[in-house]
Amino acid sequence: MRIFGPVIQGLGQALDLYQTRHRVLAENIANAETPGYRARDLDFGSALQRAFDGGVESGAADDAQPVVDTHAAVKVDGNSVDIDTEMARLSQNALKIVALSQIIAKKYAGLRAVITDGRS
Repeated sequence: MRIFGPVIQGLGQALDLYQTRHRVLAENIANAETPGYRARDLDFGSALQRAFDGGVESGAADDAQPVVDTHAAVKVDGNSVDIDTEMARLSQNALKIVALSQIIAKKYAGLRAVITDGRS
């Protein structure tokens, strides 16, 4: 018997994916001055689809692979990191992590209320 339904598990998988994407974007920022470094991003849509296709037990973030951003302009030194773009992506990703965390917290608060019969 499962305590948590597929909604909470799916939210957890999505949170894991956003955290993995956050790490990839932070690596891009850290390598903004590294010659030859190509900006990467997580193929979030495909990773999330694989998670739902594989069921809630699959670790979506575990097999999510960063891919080179082919749309990024390459500078003379071979680096394709645009610091402004990466900072904007990182900020947007952080907002999504906060929002998902708040949704998950509300779900757990609802479960806690049911378990304790509304008493704290």
